[in-house]
Amino acid sequence: MALTQTHLNTLVNAWAAGTTSVTIDGKRVDYRSMRDLETAIATTATALGVPNPLQPARATTRTSVTKFSRG
Repeated sequence: MALTQTHLNTLVNAWAAGTTSVTIDGKRVDYRSMRDLETAIATTATALGVPNPLQPARATTRTSVTKFSRG
């Protein structure tokens, strides 16, 4: 079975609802814990080549230049 974005969305929706039971393509999977579900989400995201939706995005580094003049 090839993983799709729909599979990832289903896993994330289950996580957001606080449940560890997911039905994908008519097959029910019961994860033992939320941590197991989080691992499944991370693995699916990696397989799809997308960022893990449970991890905050990295903040971009800002650089500023201050200009002084003696006038």
